[in-house]
Amino acid sequence: MELSAKYAYQVYKEKSFSAAAKVLYVSQPALSAAISRLEKELGMRIFDRTKLPLTLTPQGRIYIESIEEIMECESNMRRRIRELSDMSYGSLTIGGSSFASYFLMSKICGAFHKKYPQIKVTLDIGNVGSSDVLWSKLKNDEIDLLVTYVADHSKYITEPIYKERLVIAMHKEMRGAGELSHLALTHEEILTGKYSKEREIEDLSVFNNIEFIKYTDMLDTARRMTQMLGDFKTASCAIKNARHSEMHYNLMCSGIGAVITTDSAIRQKQHDAENILFFLPKSKESHRTIYIARQHSTDDNPIVKNFIQIAKAYSSLQ
Repeated sequence: MELSAKYAYQVYKEKSFSAAAKVLYVSQPALSAAISRLEKELGMRIFDRTKLPLTLTPQGRIYIESIEEIMECESNMRRRIRELSDMSYGSLTIGGSSFASYFLMSKICGAFHKKYPQIKVTLDIGNVGSSDVLWSKLKNDEIDLLVTYVADHSKYITEPIYKERLVIAMHKEMRGAGELSHLALTHEEILTGKYSKEREIEDLSVFNNIEFIKYTDMLDTARRMTQMLGDFKTASCAIKNARHSEMHYNLMCSGIGAVITTDSAIRQKQHDAENILFFLPKSKESHRTIYIARQHSTDDNPIVKNFIQIAKAYSSLQ
């Protein structure tokens, strides 16, 4: 609020130029001159100087009420900024269509909500269109954070929050699975990571006769699957427009075909685990990092910072 408006409001409160001048620590002539200049700029009288104590003109009443509205807005602004800083007010929108959005982000959001229950969190899974749609939303500030497998998007800040392994999974009763059972890891070994590194499979040609459920070509998993397996056999059941692995995994459990899944997804799948064979490819493509991307303008946003901090802390425990 401008200094002249503060002067006028103090005169209104004190109903006296001399009393207001003392509160403001200015001389009465200087205060009177400032109010006169303000009235000249406004083209109206704020105070009726013919009456004691000092009163407002009808126009002055409107002016003072407007100042009070401005003061209330400024007060609300300071309160909201204070609440934002102490995490008692605000919102956060997170986008992502990857495995992590389904199997990891729900856990992280739960940990965040437990610590900051006043913050409203919205997940935009983005099942329609390519991942470019979500990048566009990040650019246009429609989402605050984006869960992604892309680390080199130069326009944004990307921070690693989680590392996962791609795992080949198939039902024991699937055609060809029995011949590979000696190479498989158990569900417990996948979850704990307690297995000999020698059991990772370097020669992936052993899967040449296995039928795999194919992923949508636009997915990162599909690209890695092709690079690891080459020209693999596809199962008779195909899935169109799927942006995550839930349906693929369920079909695999039915014996329809093998899938490429992740250790993070397997952690969420206890059903029928004893009947599933798990194989770890020894390939650089089987190691994947999940990032959170954000705009540079969020550097001073405490909600964004605290969410990323919790995401990193939670992921380090997995």
